[in-house]
Amino acid sequence: MSTRAALLGTAKDTEQDSDKLLDLYWNRAELKKAYAEAQNQQHRLQKRIDEEKGVSERFKQKLEHLESLLIDPEWIFSVTVHYQLRALNNRCKQRLAAFAEQLKQQREQRQHKKLLDTWNSRRAGQARDVESKLGSIRLKTQQCEEQTLDEQNQLDDMGFFKRLFKGKECSERIDSLAEVRATLEVQERELLAQLEQLQGVEPPGQQGLDLAAKRSINFMIIAFAQQLYLLFADDNLASLVKESGDKSVGAIQYGTKEDCDRILADIKSRWNAFDTIMDYADVLQQRARLLSDKALFMQEDDAVPNAATLATLIAINESGGVTERNANLLGENYWDLSKVVSR
Repeated sequence: MSTRAALLGTAKDTEQDSDKLLDLYWNRAELKKAYAEAQNQQHRLQKRIDEEKGVSERFKQKLEHLESLLIDPEWIFSVTVHYQLRALNNRCKQRLAAFAEQLKQQREQRQHKKLLDTWNSRRAGQARDVESKLGSIRLKTQQCEEQTLDEQNQLDDMGFFKRLFKGKECSERIDSLAEVRATLEVQERELLAQLEQLQGVEPPGQQGLDLAAKRSINFMIIAFAQQLYLLFADDNLASLVKESGDKSVGAIQYGTKEDCDRILADIKSRWNAFDTIMDYADVLQQRARLLSDKALFMQEDDAVPNAATLATLIAINESGGVTERNANLLGENYWDLSKVVSR
């Protein structure tokens, strides 16, 4: 028997062996899981390294391309023009984006102020109603206290025989007045709680712009974009400015040194015009109204008009005269218009 037990082992030994096997199984499963996660992490890191290598390689190619252009006498001046035009294009984008953001904030603040004024007026009216009721309750309480005092004085002044006949009636009136006063005290506490609740209500937060406001803002943004365009409308400079942002250096040759010098002079002369663009507030509003008359929308809830219906550049001179010509700034996404319009 002992020999058999030695060969087969005890039940306790068998249970311990099973536990060890289970531990080994779970440890192996955890190791496989950890190994799979490590492999995934390695793949992600390798992918990122490959992406960074690709970026580095493309940057190296651009740098080599730029170097080859700068040492080429036929391209060196065009390179300068390209980056000057791109700087002008970026400035246009920044000014338009800043104008759009300022316009949206102003409209949101004005709308929020109107909402707060309405909310404050309504809350003040509710508070006045509660205070009026509170004043009425307090007046009734004071009258009740005065009547109670009169009744108590009458009761105290009664002689023995008069108290026998009228004392009970007077005491009942005093008890009735006490009940009325208790009811008035409950009503006063309820009104005070309502008043405190009204005073503790948080004002409404900033609300999003409605469709009409978004459309109005968009017409002003497009009007501003057209004003920017008009700064460079001569000599096709506006198209060159936009093209510099759409194409890489070396894609366009701007001509001889004399041609490039002329373009650079045009850029310089118009650079200072940015400082006076905000002097055209009345013109912008008039242009926005004219644009809104032309605009059509694909859907009833669209905030951005159909670009084809606004393919008209509106120029307004100092005397208020209006001239129009074809130019679809929204459709061609001048100055990144699609990124700044309200939707």
